Amino acid sequence: MREALAAEPQSPAAATVSVEDGRPFDVAIVGGGYTGLWTAWWLTESQPGVRLVIVEQGTCGGAASGRNGGFVHGWWDQLPYLVELFGAERALQLAGLVDESVQAIGDWCAGHGVDAWYRKGGYLRVSASPSQDGEWRAAVDTARRLGVPDQYVELTRDDVQARCASPVLRAGAWMPNAATVQPARLARGLRRVLADRGVVIREGAQVRRLRLDGNVTLETPAGRIEADQAVLAVNAWGAGWPGFRTALLTWGSHIVMTEPVPNLLRDVGWTRGEAIADARFTVHYFRTTADDRIAFGAGVGAAGYGGRVNGRFDADRRAEARARASLARFFPALADVTIADAWGGAIDISPDRLPLIGSRHGGRVHFAHGFSGNGVAPAHFAGRVLSAMVGAPSGELARLPLVNRPHRPFPPEPLRFVGVRAVREALVRRDELQDAGRQVPWGLRLLTAVPKLLGYRMGVKGERNH
Repeated sequence: MREALAAEPQSPAAATVSVEDGRPFDVAIVGGGYTGLWTAWWLTESQPGVRLVIVEQGTCGGAASGRNGGFVHGWWDQLPYLVELFGAERALQLAGLVDESVQAIGDWCAGHGVDAWYRKGGYLRVSASPSQDGEWRAAVDTARRLGVPDQYVELTRDDVQARCASPVLRAGAWMPNAATVQPARLARGLRRVLADRGVVIREGAQVRRLRLDGNVTLETPAGRIEADQAVLAVNAWGAGWPGFRTALLTWGSHIVMTEPVPNLLRDVGWTRGEAIADARFTVHYFRTTADDRIAFGAGVGAAGYGGRVNGRFDADRRAEARARASLARFFPALADVTIADAWGGAIDISPDRLPLIGSRHGGRVHFAHGFSGNGVAPAHFAGRVLSAMVGAPSGELARLPLVNRPHRPFPPEPLRFVGVRAVREALVRRDELQDAGRQVPWGLRLLTAVPKLLGYRMGVKGERNH
């Protein structure tokens, strides 16, 4: 985010917001991350002249949208579960729509002069221990059976090593239609383009209450904002909103970033920009940058209580140390390399790790959240769906089977926090033991099986996602 802000054009549109005239807006969007920004973009495309306001408690792109790993890929690895939920035809439709977002983001950046370091290098899902072998096979087989075998392709160990010769990488699967971005540059570029289009952007304005009394009214410390409809694009913060508290969990993911290491990248043959993730539940995800650094992340951070997102999500020394140790395991030559920066952020986890998209209050308030650590391309898709729900509620996009689908709720607090914290740490410990080739005690195996036994899609081989 610091790099993106330093590179940001200092034009009036980028430095200030538009001035409203006191009339109610057509749509008020709460949240200035990818979901809210893309919703605004799609609305300005489909409804020229629409009156929009984006209300963001911090800085647009300052939360997960500006600090994620920058992986841009679709849902081909989720195909078996999509088929289970919606049937083969609808599963292919949904996977295809999210897949369109991968290229659409790159085309949008090129068309609007946004240098978000978009690089289409593909996505590699790999095994980094025997326990992870074959995690991708059900998705590869389903893609083959449904006639899209090129979307997700199984690779041998030699194939994987040819792309990145880390000593721990084994076999894997390849999703060719995938890319990486500098995530904060993308978010800030979206903000600039929307400001140029006349969208009102209020940063530093926390929404404390939403009321429906004729109009939708947002109450902020600076005053009220009225609109005909509202979109809640608050992601992890949704776990603290009335009506969504049992729909989401929050926990942290942390990234360490090296100094430039061009020689190491050449030595291991990792020069084509592949985004890589292993098949743990507490996933390791890593990619290269435009200036030859490695950004290495791990989903090993803290859980949140009652939807509160505090400073521990931004900086957690224990989580950063775990990510640093894992980086050295994957790339032993980097054991003593300088870590130039480290940061974290909150992830919003849904009960089945697919986004929750829907409407409340008679179709006046719409929402999307629960991207579960894979939100760059799906948020572009969700913004498209939300804009349709606002402007064309009878259209096909607004009636996709993903919209307003039922889900199993999480337990209320304090059960949610106690249970998530215990299971979370157990999952991390299980993954670390398996990475080290050690036996997982039966009690630990039992604890990590609890989510599945309760009907949640977490920690089960073949059903992981980052």
